[in-house]
Amino acid sequence: MGIALVIPVSYQLDTATGIGMLLAVYCGAVCGASIPAILLGIPGNPNAIATTEDGQLMTKKGLAGQALGGAIIASVIGGLGSEIFLIFFSPLVAEMTLAFGPAEKCTLALVGLVIIAVVSGNNVLKGLLMGALGFVLAFLGPDPMSGALRIPFVSVLGKTPFADGLDMTSTLIGLYGVSQVFAEIDNFRKPQNTNVCTNIGRPFPPLKKLLSMWKIVLSSLGIGTLIGAIPGTGASIAVFMSRNAATGICSRSKGKLDMPGTGCLEGVVAPEVANNAVTGGALIPALSLGIPGDAATAVLIGALMIKGVTPGFALFSQNMPLVYSIFITLLISNIFMGVFQMLGVRWYPKILLISQRVLMPLILILSFLGPYALAGSSISKGVYFIGTALIMGLLGYFMKKNQYPIAPVVLGLILGEMFEEQFRRAVKLGGGTLSRFYTSPICWVFILLVVVIIASTVMRNRREGKNA
Repeated sequence: MGIALVIPVSYQLDTATGIGMLLAVYCGAVCGASIPAILLGIPGNPNAIATTEDGQLMTKKGLAGQALGGAIIASVIGGLGSEIFLIFFSPLVAEMTLAFGPAEKCTLALVGLVIIAVVSGNNVLKGLLMGALGFVLAFLGPDPMSGALRIPFVSVLGKTPFADGLDMTSTLIGLYGVSQVFAEIDNFRKPQNTNVCTNIGRPFPPLKKLLSMWKIVLSSLGIGTLIGAIPGTGASIAVFMSRNAATGICSRSKGKLDMPGTGCLEGVVAPEVANNAVTGGALIPALSLGIPGDAATAVLIGALMIKGVTPGFALFSQNMPLVYSIFITLLISNIFMGVFQMLGVRWYPKILLISQRVLMPLILILSFLGPYALAGSSISKGVYFIGTALIMGLLGYFMKKNQYPIAPVVLGLILGEMFEEQFRRAVKLGGGTLSRFYTSPICWVFILLVVVIIASTVMRNRREGKNA
């Protein structure tokens, strides 16, 4: 949304300055999404979904300052670390990601879907059920191969914006933002808790605590950069994979690290390093091959091409000054992003001082204004987006009241479309068989990873059950 707002301005600037503006907004939006996720339990964008659980729990414990400070430091580390990969290894990583065809991307999506069991907390069955719901919702809209509509009452709804399927932004706002408002309305008759507002704790986590998480930081940095470099994947997969990796690291730390999901810094740092590492990783195929790593880099490629610059080998061989300017701009963007966030870390929690009776209606209004603004001049589409946010808000409210996790729904919705499209492409390329899957070493690696995740989750649940 932020990039879309500054695109008209960037077109009026020279190439380096215009691209620099887009990169700055890109980095700021990824990092800034953690602020509402931590303080209000409402992620600013899908990149911050995995940060929400531990961030909100830390806020309720009076540790909002540490959560925000840890998220800022993690964001800077992820952004700068992935830029180092971008500068030194972009041609190599770009060549590696060319090995990811439909079958490899499909099994990668399968890894993400299996992680649903990990992010579901103690009730894996509810998590898998909600993941299946998100998977089904992802099928609404046009068939990716034939274009046929897959919605109920096609004769009526086929002429509405619903024919294009569920809008991800409206769905996300509804499940997290609108549902949170409905949930808080139940608490209006209860006495307001002011302790959380005033006791936010120290603004930054202890240095010793951060240093103890070096394995989590490195694993998240690697996951975010690599996943970002694979076209068509994005941060939504990376944050849950990094959180899952952090869970494994914490379980082997012999009590030195806290388990993600318990309201700890580890559950904030891991996804925040990963989603900011995706920014640099996504630029690797964008600049080296002209292939967008995600939606934001697709906009960047479009801006370059409008300026008469074609990404790819020609960019590196004929226009190195522009390449260096992109690298320097990304470096400056990450540094200033960290500075601005650090200056505001003492002030962001002040939003918790606002009475819930005032804050919740404001959030509800903004939750409806956001989707409507996305529709542009189309009033019918704006009404549809608002309706989607409202319906998903009611669904999210029901899930919260009955202790069904929301994250698996979003994960299933994001990965369902990718899984289906890549699976069907792989089968078609294999002549109607699954040969593309069992002849690819990368697919076997991901399938083995799926088995390891399932086995480790089952074993961990059994140990926790015995200890209980």
